[in-house]
Amino acid sequence: MAGIPPETGQVWSPASLGGGGYITGLIQHPAQSGVLYARCDVAGAFASLDGGFTWEARNGGLGKAYHHQVQSFAISPHRPEVLFRCSGEVRGRTFCGSVHKSADGGHTWREVCTGMGFYGNGPTRMYGEVIAVDPHHPEIVAAGGYTGGLWISRDEGESWMRTPLPEDRYGCVAFHPGIPGMLYAGTISDEDLNMDYAETGEGGVLGLLQDLPRGNAGRLYASSDLGDTWMLLHEGPSFAELAFDSRDPQRLMAACIWNGICSSPDGGRNWQTNMAGLPEAGQRYGSVVQDSHQPQRWYTAPDVRPHMKAVPPVPLYVSGLAGNRSGEWQLIRQHNDEDLSGFPDYMDHFGGGSRAAAAGWAISTIIADRFVEDRLYLTNWYGVAVSSDGGRTWCAGQFSGLETTCMEAVAAAPQQPGKFCVTMADHPPKVTEDGGRSFWNLPGIPGYSGSTAVAISRSDPHRYLYGLAGHGRTACIAVCRNAGGKASAVLPLGTGLFVQALREDGVKNGSFYAYVDGPVASGAGIYRSSDDGMTWEQTAFRPPSYMDTLPHHKTWIEAELLPVVVYQVKNACGSNQLLAASPFHQGRILIGEWTEGIWESRDGGDTWKSIGEGLPFQRSGPASVLNAIAYSTNHPDRVYAGFISEGLWHSSNGGRTWSKLYPLIEGEVFNVSALAVGTDDEGEDLLLLASEPMVVNGTDSQVVYSRDGGCSWQAWEQSGIGAVRWKGIAFDCEGRQVLGVSCGNGAFHKRLADKI
Repeated sequence: MAGIPPETGQVWSPASLGGGGYITGLIQHPAQSGVLYARCDVAGAFASLDGGFTWEARNGGLGKAYHHQVQSFAISPHRPEVLFRCSGEVRGRTFCGSVHKSADGGHTWREVCTGMGFYGNGPTRMYGEVIAVDPHHPEIVAAGGYTGGLWISRDEGESWMRTPLPEDRYGCVAFHPGIPGMLYAGTISDEDLNMDYAETGEGGVLGLLQDLPRGNAGRLYASSDLGDTWMLLHEGPSFAELAFDSRDPQRLMAACIWNGICSSPDGGRNWQTNMAGLPEAGQRYGSVVQDSHQPQRWYTAPDVRPHMKAVPPVPLYVSGLAGNRSGEWQLIRQHNDEDLSGFPDYMDHFGGGSRAAAAGWAISTIIADRFVEDRLYLTNWYGVAVSSDGGRTWCAGQFSGLETTCMEAVAAAPQQPGKFCVTMADHPPKVTEDGGRSFWNLPGIPGYSGSTAVAISRSDPHRYLYGLAGHGRTACIAVCRNAGGKASAVLPLGTGLFVQALREDGVKNGSFYAYVDGPVASGAGIYRSSDDGMTWEQTAFRPPSYMDTLPHHKTWIEAELLPVVVYQVKNACGSNQLLAASPFHQGRILIGEWTEGIWESRDGGDTWKSIGEGLPFQRSGPASVLNAIAYSTNHPDRVYAGFISEGLWHSSNGGRTWSKLYPLIEGEVFNVSALAVGTDDEGEDLLLLASEPMVVNGTDSQVVYSRDGGCSWQAWEQSGIGAVRWKGIAFDCEGRQVLGVSCGNGAFHKRLADKI
């Protein structure tokens, strides 16, 4: 950003939220015991130096929207400081993707190939690696895209060329460890896509994925000359992961999703199922691995989901145990809570009070440690767990450092420095009282899994109002009256309604407002409460008659532009930013609609006036949408409006006229995905803008800051934390501590530098 000096001495630190995002892959350092690398569908790459008990993000230097959505990861066995990652997603029916290379163990990355599209948070995210380094030839690297075909590099990833293979949907790419020059590539059919969380009733599965038909059969290809020529070995099952038997170079094992575990005695030409002892049909299989210490042993696990009640809690199976028939699988243990340690408390919320009931959900990868016998690792929805006794007991280390949660919003406590409350997809809210260094949970309510908007009472710091979202598109406003108590649903909402924002009146204590979006006929609109949030009534606000839903362009906003991934409707879109209360006038509130306008009420919601004339709603295309509004903390008639693509606007006369405040460079695009307004020591507005990177307009992840109401700006350095998808940001009540929340990478905290 030309003309914006960086603010020195400012470092973003990850907040200690614990795990929460899907860890979709895990690889081990080839030479150092205890060094592991994990990939996440939304949060990028992580490294552990202590055998998987603590982790740190490795996303330095990344900036684009899809760079943290990692589909695959590889480490060079010849130079282990050299790493590769494949990341990408789809928006606007166009797949994008990058191969990045690191020469310093993942601390910094640079882009080396853009020829393939990847789907880091897509329906093949939990399957095998699609990039691999040849164990016999240090310069050879192969990668297969979700789109774009299969590519080969012959100079350690510096340049790439496409091979003759077709544009299939690659699920695994692997060099044979025992046969130099032999490379395999397996593909995944249309029928084997993982679609548990898509709303499949509209347009079909592939339509929702923005994908094209690839056929109803998977394929296994092989090349004996490092990718120059190829043969089709087998057609039928999908190939999610390949493993090679160290005792017989012609024997291959494969995880074939709905076809289960298969084996080939002849290098991949013929396959037979190997399912004796495994659960009955109805589960996917995405991982199979050999134990290098006892090579007769193999491990696998079905991809278990919450509704599969008949499957063991941690469904890890082993074959090759002494006394068992050849090839027969056996459950390692019927686990209970006593077999697990270091798993965070929030897992009880998902497992119906039992941690073990949730610990085995959606296992994506199993690793048998090559250095330490009987040490196993597994990755799943929550993080990475470690076993030191062959899988009988497991420790998760509280998923320390795996800050992979998708967050919605953040609100500061009105009178307590360093106190914030954050809301999260898939979790009830969390509270920090030390600026983000530690958090504790607010209670959830059965039937609701995620949280959206939140407000902390001004008169009672132990009273919280928050929106909860449940399965089946249900929602409610909940109240928790003390930190250790229970939450109660004070306003249950109908199907399809969602608590977009909550605010306390800026002057009158105990008076609250709620923005509910969804179908207008079902009750979407603005609500108010005069008794600390215990009872609610709908205000007189009604959107223009042509609007049937809030948002008006509902599918575009909730399924394409703002969610974490296109097929997960209204997942981590961000919330709590389109409702504002004036700190100077009782009953004066603002609401915003993404594409249609801004309205103000000066009597607590009884009457409303449109004040959005002149703002750039969809001025530069459909991505020019309102995303945040706020009142000034120092000037009674000043209001702010933050737009995706069009940046920050302000009005100094209560909304009669508007002008652009940032950026002022002609043609520069900035996404105000998060906006905070505070007060400087000299009585001027502190402004903080965070920009979520987006494919639709090619923007990077950025944070900028003004101490003088927007007259001058500074950029906050964030290259060390990568392409953070900012969703909310807030100053504490003193304006000294900042907490930002993101889609994927949890929360980050920092203190403001003293004014120079």
